[in-house]
Amino acid sequence: MVTIKNSHLTLGNAEARIKMEVFLNLACPYCASFYELVDGALQPYINENKVELIVKHYDKPREMLLPGALINLNLDYNNPAKTLDNIKSLFKEQETWDKLSSHGIKKYIEHSYGLKEEEQNIEISLQVISEAIERGVKMVPTVFINDLEFQYPREIFLEELIQVLDQQLYFQTTTNKNA
Repeated sequence: MVTIKNSHLTLGNAEARIKMEVFLNLACPYCASFYELVDGALQPYINENKVELIVKHYDKPREMLLPGALINLNLDYNNPAKTLDNIKSLFKEQETWDKLSSHGIKKYIEHSYGLKEEEQNIEISLQVISEAIERGVKMVPTVFINDLEFQYPREIFLEELIQVLDQQLYFQTTTNKNA
């Protein structure tokens, strides 16, 4: 079984055979398109307790990603289900807030989502950054499906994602029968 660090934002059963970890940043357009793909494709696997999705907001030190880091300071990690819904919405509205000033982003997130800066999020951000460095995550999104790594700029498309998930499920079923 894969050991998971920083599982603050999860969707699905913790006992699922497949752990899908996604390092992303809310200001990244590639992350937005990947999250949309995952949101639709993973739901049946999540509902059947086959996949657990673990979202890790990576406050990568890159100028274009700073708006995402500012929003991450306000996410409510104590309410993961609501926060994952907010992330989906924020990705859809990315063009609305992405170019706002720091003050504008703060007002936007407070007015639109009722969120305020959460003190604990600095520590969570540092933990995710440390893990990203430890695991060699250089780009967002970076996806780990159990031991398989997909790091952008190489995209994983829907067909490939489903194929990888099905292969992982088959491999684990076969391995468990032979054990």
